[in-house]
Amino acid sequence: LPEILPTDEEIKSAKETIDQALNFYKAQKLFKNRKVSFNRPAMHMVFTGNPGTAKTTVARLFAGIMKENGLLSKGDLYEVGRADLVGKYVGHTAPLVQETFKRAKGSVLFIDEAYSLVEEDGLYGDEAINTIVQEMENNRDDMIVIFAGYPDEMEKFLNKNPGLRSRIAFHIPFEDYSSSELCDISKLIAKSRGLTLAEDALNKLDGIFETARKKSDFGNGRYVRNVFEQAKM
Repeated sequence: LPEILPTDEEIKSAKETIDQALNFYKAQKLFKNRKVSFNRPAMHMVFTGNPGTAKTTVARLFAGIMKENGLLSKGDLYEVGRADLVGKYVGHTAPLVQETFKRAKGSVLFIDEAYSLVEEDGLYGDEAINTIVQEMENNRDDMIVIFAGYPDEMEKFLNKNPGLRSRIAFHIPFEDYSSSELCDISKLIAKSRGLTLAEDALNKLDGIFETARKKSDFGNGRYVRNVFEQAKM
């Protein structure tokens, strides 16, 4: 069981969008099995949210659901970042991106902190983004690409290439957790370690979380995990 799970209420919009996406994929599979001719549209996604809002966890769960329902030929999850996509020398980046897409064929490719590909000089990052757009189109029939990152930075990323935004079907926002939900995450972490939090401890945590949520660098679920480990020490 993952330590940090999204709650039903806080990411209701995210869950609704993912449900919509799954229904859409199932419909496409049904049409294909019935020999109904159609042009399969782009199915790629963008996850936007602050640190610790369960973007990666949801991507893992989503890939598992796709695999269980036979909606992708393999249905695994491949997590990559800038270091996996950008080469050290001119001309090395495009082959790296192409090899990444080749490995992720039939699965979900999760590109974390995708905004890190945006550069001022645009030398290597632009090559990576342009190649990603091309590969997204080439592999649209048997792959889903999920871009993840912070909301403001991801908007800059989507504006970097004119063809990028048009190839993304689903935009899913992940909101910050409330202090009450952060307490629920604390109880979940404690339970996974065979522990129970006393009521006084939860009351104190609620105050700590309410204060921490006001900071610009608040880490949501990651912050909860750090507080828990510090308390143990």
